[in-house]
Amino acid sequence: MEKIGAKTISPSDCKSISFSIQKEIHKTISETTLKRLFGFAKIKNEFSKYTINTLFEYVEKVDDDDVLEDEFLVTLQPQGELLQVRSNAFETTLNTLKYIRNRSSVPYELTTERKFARFDFEYFYSNKCSFTSYISQAGYGKSILLSHLVEALFLNEGAKYKNDIILFLNATDVFGEQYHLFSIEDRIKAKLGLSTKIDLITYFKEKREKFNIKLIVIIDGFQDLVTDKVTKPIIFDKLINLISNIEDNESIKIICSMRSTMWSRFYEKIKTIPYIRNKWCSGSYFNIKDHSNIPPLTADEVDDIFRKMYPFDHQQINPKLKSQLKFPFHIQWYYQLKEESPTFNSFTDIIFFEIIDRFIQEKIYRSNYATEKILYCRKIVQLTSFGKGNAFVLKSDLIKELSVFKNAYMELLAEGILMEEKQYQDGFILDCVRFIQPHVFEYFLFIELLDHFQNDMNEEFFNEINKAYYGNQMRFQLFQWSVRLIIRRDKFHQLSYLLKLNLNNYERNYLIYFIAENLNYQLKDNLSLIEKIKQHNLHEMIMNHLIHFDFIDSFYKDALSSLILVADTNKNALIYHVILSIFDCLSLEQDRIKNRLKQMESLQDEAKKWEINPYQTIYLIYLKISGKANTENDILLKIDYFKSGEYLFGKNENLLPNNKEILIFILMMTTNVFYGNQKEAVRIIYAMITHYPKILSSDQPFSTYLFSILAHTKSKNLLDNKTSLIEKIHTKLNHHQSIGNSTPYIQSIYLSSKAYQSKNQRDYATALIYAEKCVEIYKRNNLTTDEISMYNLMINIYHILENEEKKNEYMYKKLTVLDQKKVSPALFNIMVD
Repeated sequence: MEKIGAKTISPSDCKSISFSIQKEIHKTISETTLKRLFGFAKIKNEFSKYTINTLFEYVEKVDDDDVLEDEFLVTLQPQGELLQVRSNAFETTLNTLKYIRNRSSVPYELTTERKFARFDFEYFYSNKCSFTSYISQAGYGKSILLSHLVEALFLNEGAKYKNDIILFLNATDVFGEQYHLFSIEDRIKAKLGLSTKIDLITYFKEKREKFNIKLIVIIDGFQDLVTDKVTKPIIFDKLINLISNIEDNESIKIICSMRSTMWSRFYEKIKTIPYIRNKWCSGSYFNIKDHSNIPPLTADEVDDIFRKMYPFDHQQINPKLKSQLKFPFHIQWYYQLKEESPTFNSFTDIIFFEIIDRFIQEKIYRSNYATEKILYCRKIVQLTSFGKGNAFVLKSDLIKELSVFKNAYMELLAEGILMEEKQYQDGFILDCVRFIQPHVFEYFLFIELLDHFQNDMNEEFFNEINKAYYGNQMRFQLFQWSVRLIIRRDKFHQLSYLLKLNLNNYERNYLIYFIAENLNYQLKDNLSLIEKIKQHNLHEMIMNHLIHFDFIDSFYKDALSSLILVADTNKNALIYHVILSIFDCLSLEQDRIKNRLKQMESLQDEAKKWEINPYQTIYLIYLKISGKANTENDILLKIDYFKSGEYLFGKNENLLPNNKEILIFILMMTTNVFYGNQKEAVRIIYAMITHYPKILSSDQPFSTYLFSILAHTKSKNLLDNKTSLIEKIHTKLNHHQSIGNSTPYIQSIYLSSKAYQSKNQRDYATALIYAEKCVEIYKRNNLTTDEISMYNLMINIYHILENEEKKNEYMYKKLTVLDQKKVSPALFNIMVD
């Protein structure tokens, strides 16, 4: 009885004694044998010599955790005694740190210190509170947070609190089943090597007075405990007893880390005990609604993690993805994905969708009670009116149908899928449940909608989402979940239903980019993907939504670059390259044009099939930009013939140009920027209209583009500035914008035309305002030729106004840009005609 520290033995003690024997001397005596020994069970046979010897060995063994106080007093001086206590605490702390390192979901060296935790701890350390807690949902990195805190403030060289004694424990060291008879104070003394006879509080009060030290006890890993209605209150009572015993003694500080679900129940217990509640330091970020005081990672903390993961290219990580990875538990899934596909880089949400999918698969589909958990998640979606009502549901409504699945529900809470919270309605406090992460809710909402449409993402499916969730951010998330599943199922024709929707340009460009990146992501595991893409004519379908040249939207250009990687024919690859090469030329990026031409070399046979060879055209422009102009060229002759009325494509009065013919027209207009003038640009436009007169009545995006450059060229030419015609063009453009067929680039060209028109009307102040706005747009998007055009306009206006200072300022800006691009100023006239 002395050995286990009990005055009497009860049947329930036999199990803990059996465990204690096994732990201390690595031999086994069953619980039943012990019950017979103490007379709680009938003795059928005599006890074996093994049993008797094992019991003698156990009784005589000195517990490593129980060093007698007398030994300290006799053999050690006070400072030597303290060194031994410090050594024991240090050893336990190192073991706990090692345990955390080994369990870290990413290599520990890639994790980062949480700055807020240090500030909160230092405030707690210096005030009169006895205990603090680090509280969050599962996966916020509480253990990692504490390990960095311990290392930085107690263990590292020059640590601020190195003089104090830090005892870092796992909750199983204190509240394990074998310790249910022991108080927290007893377990702390055992770990420090102090006798049970010593009063812990008094002991460290004396040490603080003598040596100015504090004992900092950190208890982590409460989630490792197996708790129920019986054991959880016992744990809470032990914590409350320890805090009560500390009273106002500032020599001992207690830190616990708990999940929100456990803390909320502990808080319910202490909030009615003012003394205990007042001894709690809540931390800077405590939120009573969520029962959490650990904020998401800051941008700097995420950057620090990425810098450690990828020291040479961390800047290349998608900034949007970084913002999504502010929750630590997402980092582990990202790390796994990058380990599997180290060369795959994404600038859409594809990685984040993969992270959410893996999180759901791991925590729900491949976990205990998977079927029951799925029922809970789908039921919540139904109770929220499929996302159209409140984000939360009444706990009573949820439980009444699924009460038999309590274990599944508790695991959903413990794993950070669901959370309980209080909601105030009509003066009543209601217990509610909601998903912690909106993305998990959106996933199960998608599953429910898919089930409603018999697992068929048809035209009706997308029209319903577009209508029912219009103005709701879930609408776009549901589209992306749809794209992801369609590509995994190889049902590419279903993408046409999505792209036919009345989407704005940003949404359409982004979704095409998202499609392209999903195709690239799947290609690494599905080598037959290209053939399936070809069978479904996927590129032809997508391409019809790309011929609007939205060079201001980075997603548009990124989508094209990504589509090249999954091109199924040379024809499609060439079209993507040509669109990007036009942007390269407008940006005056010589190295990029040169690299583009190199990529197009393998496509020259396909280029020869075009009425005007795109490879030769881009090469011709490259020669001009690099100062090696070739004015006697077959391409220039063909363009001249086209301007003169030769039917390059054949006359098609009742048709619209196809994608290839549209690109040839844009190539001719781009060539004219370097080899022609405004008058010749108008001739090219009129020749195109002569080829395809139906363009004038069409509402297609290309028609909008053509009208915008016609307005621009007409406004730019003072001698051909027919106001009535320009106003008619502007009216047409306004109509196109109202039906959603305009793009930011088209709108910027239109704004440029208004700048020229205002200048021609001698409204110079308005012209300068428009021009400055255009410069800002073109500069931000690297559309250098358009930027130079606006500089020329402003130089011309300030010349008319005889403002030499401003004129020279913009002359300098223009020359600086051209110098940066290594382009001769002679390529662009200083003054506007």
